[in-house]
Amino acid sequence: MEIVNIFYELARQHEKINGFRYGKTSDKGAGTDVYPLTWVDDPISGQSPKDNVIRYTVNVDILGIPENDNDVLNVQSAAFVVGLSYREQIKKTAMQMGYSVESLSFISLRQYYDDDAAGYRFTYFIIAANPLDRCENNYDPAKQFSQNQPLPDFKTENPSGCAVFNDKGGLPNFTI
Repeated sequence: MEIVNIFYELARQHEKINGFRYGKTSDKGAGTDVYPLTWVDDPISGQSPKDNVIRYTVNVDILGIPENDNDVLNVQSAAFVVGLSYREQIKKTAMQMGYSVESLSFISLRQYYDDDAAGYRFTYFIIAANPLDRCENNYDPAKQFSQNQPLPDFKTENPSGCAVFNDKGGLPNFTI
């Protein structure tokens, strides 16, 4: 999805960010991430309030690992600046990319998940033109789904009676 790629590029190019992840919230704090980190939550939600616009809601965590309790505010402050700079960079590239930040909200984080990260969670409300190609014909009224058998067909010598399994060498013969 292009939204994920936008945040990947923002993180990759930002001088203060060393890692990027896109995934489920339950995967956070596993101890495998490189900090400072930009984490884009899956799923990304959206709506289309008008035919020609799509509005995405993207949750992005900017996280670092504080050295001690006194360092939490420093990590949060740095994360806040990074999150705001992402907004500004999207604004600068809006004409080329076709995406703009309508608004954002944020909340501070500390002792976040198992690795005790700190930072900020930003919720970006991003708008873009509807990418639907209205000229393309995606429908075939004559199309039919293929008919697949849910289970393979098992043939037996006596389908209404018992089956004898004796085709395996070294196993005893038995009747069910």
